[in-house]
Amino acid sequence: MFPAFLSSLVMLTCLIQGSNKVQFSIGANYSSYILYQDAEISKDQWNIGGEIAIHNFIPNIGLKLRGSKLKYDIPFDQYTYIYEYIPLTLCASFNILPFLKLDWLHVSPETGFGLYFWKGFDESGEFIEFVPGEPVDEKDIGFVGGFTLQVKPFKFIALEYVTRYNYIASADIYKYGFEDKDEKLWENGIGLKIIIP
Repeated sequence: MFPAFLSSLVMLTCLIQGSNKVQFSIGANYSSYILYQDAEISKDQWNIGGEIAIHNFIPNIGLKLRGSKLKYDIPFDQYTYIYEYIPLTLCASFNILPFLKLDWLHVSPETGFGLYFWKGFDESGEFIEFVPGEPVDEKDIGFVGGFTLQVKPFKFIALEYVTRYNYIASADIYKYGFEDKDEKLWENGIGLKIIIP
């Protein structure tokens, strides 16, 4: 499914604009991911995430597809639970400095949506079941916003600073009770990108 989507996107970009103006990039970020389960509980983890991007899909607008895999140890009463998150997000990015003809510097705000897979395990690796017969194995939608500061010291290599805020519509009061809240992920990190002309 994803290869078909990506190939369709590539063909569409070539029809909208000459392919000489469209650029692709692929790379990784090393980021701090802070998980907020509510206003009082937050957990931090450093991890690597991957990204594929199309630049100038439309003049000064690009698309970014990114993902990561995160694990957090969450204390709960006398137990410690392990929560695993896989955020997959698709963002539109906007070049806010088009009037500055600087090939080495780009600042791009981003906004989009995501699909967030998350699971809960006990210390033995079994699924948590707060409700008998219903394991903590969820898939929720959410929204993401942030910005990227990119510096290109070389033609095909870019260094980036990224900050992104993910709002996950994960609350399920029928399954987890009225105290269950939507969760948030705040990412701050640095990245290395390979530019494919």
